[in-house]
Amino acid sequence: MVVIVLMALFAGGATIGLRALTKSRLRQACMTLVAASRYSYDRAIIQSSTTRIALDLDQGTIAIEEAPGFVTLAANDDARRANTDETDGDHAAVDPWAAARARLENTQAPTLGRSPFGPIVGNGGTPLRQYQARPLNDGIRVVRVITPHEIDPRESGTASIYFFPGGLGEHAVIQLADPSDTVYSVEIQALTGRAIVHDFAFEPEELSDEDVDELRDPG
Repeated sequence: MVVIVLMALFAGGATIGLRALTKSRLRQACMTLVAASRYSYDRAIIQSSTTRIALDLDQGTIAIEEAPGFVTLAANDDARRANTDETDGDHAAVDPWAAARARLENTQAPTLGRSPFGPIVGNGGTPLRQYQARPLNDGIRVVRVITPHEIDPRESGTASIYFFPGGLGEHAVIQLADPSDTVYSVEIQALTGRAIVHDFAFEPEELSDEDVDELRDPG
């Protein structure tokens, strides 16, 4: 009888310990997103570039990518998004010159052209490993990414959150979950690049894209 009680206590302690461990990993993943958001916001201003956080929801990885200068976003109802090959995981990014060339090359079904984004590189032009795709944390997955440039929340594939020169980004929400299905949410503020961590599945009432209307590609 005593042995059975002890075994039950040990099993209970192991379960509590495992939950504490996975919650710790979940919090660390949230802090990674908080740091990535702040870095991307600051880099866009300092380098006069457009940066983005690229999240692979299927692999649970994060990367920070960069495009030279100013990149616009295509509106949700832009027909060119449907014609664009989603090799970079996002239909929204528009390099105005690439889009113009694509319009001239195919007037019947123009696309947005090739994505202007690539890895962040060092002084020698070599991609910096710390910004390339890596897991958020062991066992942590991205459940949903809510951004104003996408009609519906993204639950698979690749999602991107953009930061522009001049100190403007996207108001976005990233929901993360651990193996026990505990969900935390990271809410990124558009005007500061700062992030708030919610210890639940935070759902904004409405994620308006009014703040990025001026960043839309005019056509």
